[in-house]
Amino acid sequence: MGVLIFPTPTTEFTPEARSSETAPSPLDAPGFDALVARYRRPLLSFFQRRAVSLEDAEDLTQEVFMRLSRRFSRLHWGNPDGLIFTVAANALVDHERHERSRRRGYHVEVDPALPAEEPSAEAALSGRERLRTLVAALNTLHPNVKAVFVLCRFENLSQAETAARLGLSVSAVEKHMMTAMTRLRQAIGSQHDA
Repeated sequence: MGVLIFPTPTTEFTPEARSSETAPSPLDAPGFDALVARYRRPLLSFFQRRAVSLEDAEDLTQEVFMRLSRRFSRLHWGNPDGLIFTVAANALVDHERHERSRRRGYHVEVDPALPAEEPSAEAALSGRERLRTLVAALNTLHPNVKAVFVLCRFENLSQAETAARLGLSVSAVEKHMMTAMTRLRQAIGSQHDA
């Protein structure tokens, strides 16, 4: 991008104009309108190339112009591209810092229409009863069958790892798992029948 020449009075960006008592307010300055018209699209592209959503890019572009408007008449405009994109980079750093502190991506909106995460008292009681039944059925299993079930289901070992640890064949481990599963299903089924 080249140097921007604003269609304003010739002394607007000079130090003498800054000290002038009749200088227009920054937002009324014709140069500011030209600045917005010239840099709005390049700023949007700048932010979007940095993985900022369109909505955030619009907000950040607005933020850049707000920051510039506060000091418009006091800024040195020898290199407007450098100045504007330095302000944009600083606004982006502030935005990213704010986003990290909010951790917006990690928050989940709560919908009051959804049921509560906690089970009802009835469901909790039913779950405890079921657990008691399973533990009782597990305690009635042969020690090898129980050991195979515990290693496979609670310690997440494969059947080959379980066989190696217990000194059994993989075939024996498979049979013990089938026995354990059958007994536990029967225990749960008899609980529902009662």
